[in-house]
Amino acid sequence: MSDVYETESSCASDCSSCKANCSSRKPSKEDFLVPLNSYSRVKKVIGIVSGKGGVGKSFITSYLSVLMNRKGYQTAILDADITGPSIPKAFGIHSKASGTELGILPAVTKNGTKIMSVNLLLETEDTPVVWRGPVIAGTVKQFWSDVLWEDVDYMFVDMPPGTGDVPLTVFQSLPVDGIIIVTSPQELVSMIVSKAVNMANTMEIPILGLVENYSYIECGNCGEKISVFGTSHIDEISEKFDLPVLGRIPINPAIAAAIDGEKVEELMGNWLDTAADTLEQIHPVKASKEAEKAAEKAATIKIAVTTDENHNVFGHFGKTQTFTIYELRGDELISKSTLDSNGSGHSELVTLLAGQNINVLICGGIGMGAMEGLMDAGILVIPGAQGDVDVVTQAYLDGSLEENNEANCGHHHDENHECSGECKNH
Repeated sequence: MSDVYETESSCASDCSSCKANCSSRKPSKEDFLVPLNSYSRVKKVIGIVSGKGGVGKSFITSYLSVLMNRKGYQTAILDADITGPSIPKAFGIHSKASGTELGILPAVTKNGTKIMSVNLLLETEDTPVVWRGPVIAGTVKQFWSDVLWEDVDYMFVDMPPGTGDVPLTVFQSLPVDGIIIVTSPQELVSMIVSKAVNMANTMEIPILGLVENYSYIECGNCGEKISVFGTSHIDEISEKFDLPVLGRIPINPAIAAAIDGEKVEELMGNWLDTAADTLEQIHPVKASKEAEKAAEKAATIKIAVTTDENHNVFGHFGKTQTFTIYELRGDELISKSTLDSNGSGHSELVTLLAGQNINVLICGGIGMGAMEGLMDAGILVIPGAQGDVDVVTQAYLDGSLEENNEANCGHHHDENHECSGECKNH
């Protein structure tokens, strides 16, 4: 008790430099973040927000991902509008999601955008999602942490309308880099946008700008822009909150036809070019890509390959007696050595490889327990390999080695099990 009293009485009110766990400490933003899937890397997360429903938020999300994809970026959409998912239909995706032991596999569009939506998990597309708030919020978290997104430059999160549980969950649980607020011309929307802006400011989420949908309809004869929903108030909102207008989307039959025809990737229009350019300028990833490539080239990695007496890949990780270790810097082989073990079981071998700072393990058969242990240690596992260890390693380095998850010994959980001939033949 005295220690606690002394700690709190001597508090300097600077929690950022204090490690004490006292009643004065307030949870930081990072405390609420959920971990990303360990085999994924998402560079930028952009939320698409609206204060009310029916303003075309899902279209803005879809088309922004299309534009950034056309610029050469790896894009993805996390459909957080759980009770009103519409993203898959815009891209013509009707297949169900599948998965491996590494995570849920997102659907992939014709042009390579990755999508995860609750519609990919339901029995039928028109099955209603009658879930309570905590379940919906938990699903959004799972879309972030359990989906195998792999490498993504820009992930767009299609948020449900309003300022309820799910937007709060996204803002707290995902590392959101910024949001774009979608609105429409009606005067009432000004108040609704104000609520969305104030929520983002309260959560300390940067607002990149505003997009007005249904802004006008253009006369096909004279080109006059007609304000169907009355005078626009987007400029007033922009001035009030000092936010840029990133786009004004017209009422255009081509947009409706592309969405209804499930061909949003074929839609051509410059309505959101400013939004895409702004996103690229404020949150660039090309420069970081180049830096990452340079860092990867300069970095040293260590690859371990399970090896039998004939210099081939050994078929059962848990009984491996010898590992061949390759140490590389970029494309240059620095050293090649062998690491002896007693083949004493999964746990001991995981500890051994982690202690050797191994980055990649190439093996034949491997149990789920060992796979999870290696993943927890930050070691990438490439199972199902066969043949000469030098040839297999070179195939991995040049990208031609195919991973065979069917080679996993999924029925083994005990590190002291006796392996049957079936496993030895993997």
